[in-house]
Amino acid sequence: MKIISVKSIFASLVILLIMSFVVNNFLTDNNFLNYKDKFKKISKNKDKILGVEIRQQNKQGDKVLIIADTMEELDSKEKKVILENSLTTIDQKGILTKISAGNAIITNDYNDFIFSNTVKITKKTRKFTLRTQTLTGTFKKGNYHTNDEIDIVSGNTIIKGKGLHVKKNGEYIKIKGKARLRMLLSKQNVY
Repeated sequence: MKIISVKSIFASLVILLIMSFVVNNFLTDNNFLNYKDKFKKISKNKDKILGVEIRQQNKQGDKVLIIADTMEELDSKEKKVILENSLTTIDQKGILTKISAGNAIITNDYNDFIFSNTVKITKKTRKFTLRTQTLTGTFKKGNYHTNDEIDIVSGNTIIKGKGLHVKKNGEYIKIKGKARLRMLLSKQNVY
């Protein structure tokens, strides 16, 4: 009968331990390469920034906060910024305006905008909500328009139309096409 020596057991354990490290290291490196490939696929456009938060304040004291999933700045004379899934909050002397859009293109040093892919504007203190698919305009002058269907809720009034043209932040509003106006007796029935 052959007795296995302690040295051979120790040597086989060391070899087994080294082999497990090699196999484990190989599997980890393989996963690392897969993650690297996934990262390359995701970040093909190196100019795109993920998880954006922009804060600005103009000379009149209006504050703007823009939060977006992604942002891309294009070098051009218009200084174009493209945002995806953006939420813009504008604070004009305590009156908050929230604008959400699936896609937003902002040009001319954050003055002109094109919002698309389900746009919603809310002014809670004025009980105003506007929903549409696209909206184009300028922040500075407060002019904007759309040719898409609109849905406006203001207080207990609901307005639906085929387009909209607004000047001076609402001093002049024109609903395009046949507009439908519905007034409710109770605010609870609006939405």
